[in-house]
Amino acid sequence: MQCASRPALIMSHARHLHSRPSLSRAVLWSYLPTPVRYTIGLALQEGLVEYYSSLRQRGHESRSDGLLLLLEHTPVYTTGRRDLARQDEASQAREREIQAEAERLRLTGADYVRTQRGGQTTYHGPGQLVGYPILDTSLLAMSTREYVDALQRFQVGLLRSRGVRTIDSPHTGVFTSESAKIASIGIQIRHRISSHGFSINIEDRVRSRFAEIVACGLADVRATSVESQTGTALSVRDIVPQAVRPS
Repeated sequence: MQCASRPALIMSHARHLHSRPSLSRAVLWSYLPTPVRYTIGLALQEGLVEYYSSLRQRGHESRSDGLLLLLEHTPVYTTGRRDLARQDEASQAREREIQAEAERLRLTGADYVRTQRGGQTTYHGPGQLVGYPILDTSLLAMSTREYVDALQRFQVGLLRSRGVRTIDSPHTGVFTSESAKIASIGIQIRHRISSHGFSINIEDRVRSRFAEIVACGLADVRATSVESQTGTALSVRDIVPQAVRPS
């Protein structure tokens, strides 16, 4: 994919991320209405990271722009760095367990992909809004932890605008109760450019897919959705206008 050399093909609109002033820079956004296979989304992100990294290295004036890519994925289970770190230290028996789990999940009709994002195993698929902010973090005046917190505040604000009540939690992500999680965060920062990002469960159909795994390593937590929390049928497309509304 030639996304690094022709980014204008997907940079269609401008907005501001809702949050505190340090994330209020203008950010371009693009919504892909057809579910995208995870490996294609990953390749697109990698191309954009290379593009923004090259702008940064050249000191290009437009490097202040970022991109918020919004989409749904086709069904996929992904692992993050925490799972991969455990795998590096595991015995051959543990590796066989991981391979067996990957095969079991593939038999459900989903892909299984190992990634370099933060976090552990999770699910992405139709009915879930996924956001990939591709940003030059050197311009944000915040630490990685502060960036994650800003993404979480963005999610909370979006959910509350749809009537979903959330609680504070010691875990990363957004929870509606101590045992119900509605949104996740897992990022990667390379050459000071962010990739991966967040997901929000919109439609109730995602819950059965999450039931196949211990999502994010939280055995006592189940997945919930905006549809489940509000009792209102809606789609990811219904949420996008609020996700990109300037604060």
